[in-house]
Amino acid sequence: MKVDKVCIGLTGYPGAGKTLLASEAVKRGIPVLNMGDVVREEALRRGLPPTRENMTLLMWKLRSEEGSLAVAKRILEKSRCFEQNLIVIDGLRTVDEMSFFRENFKKFILVVVNASREERFKRLSKRGRGDDPKSIKDLEDRDRAEEALGLAGLLAKGDRVILNEGPPEKALEEFEQVFKDAIRLDC
Repeated sequence: MKVDKVCIGLTGYPGAGKTLLASEAVKRGIPVLNMGDVVREEALRRGLPPTRENMTLLMWKLRSEEGSLAVAKRILEKSRCFEQNLIVIDGLRTVDEMSFFRENFKKFILVVVNASREERFKRLSKRGRGDDPKSIKDLEDRDRAEEALGLAGLLAKGDRVILNEGPPEKALEEFEQVFKDAIRLDC
């Protein structure tokens, strides 16, 4: 049964600015579900430290054990717990996940967040998560791992693209229009 909500899905390479936009949604009282958090929760449940290597291996293991939509299905179930008619899902990686959400939500808007590799590395260096890249080469390797999942194909499918190179306010202005569009879709 379809979830009677409008969903904004965020995708992009690590450090592109998905979290900036997700944080704006939270400020507005819009629930945000993070695909990576589902994998981190599973790692904790299994007693694994949340390192980049463990998260990558566990993500592939979940897909192997439960199918390519393992994380998306868990997110869909979590989305049912919210009363709000609008939610944000942060961190889609594949066309299959996008298709799954398009099929299972009343309306779905895919927002692609883009930024240069250099800008992304600067942001990730400041973020302070244990799985963040330590060098541009690490980031290139991580980008390739994301592409192996299917991220490059998903980036070509965006309903909206936000270039997040300059001041955050510019990206937030563009995201404001996405919120307005989503609210209109819910009417």
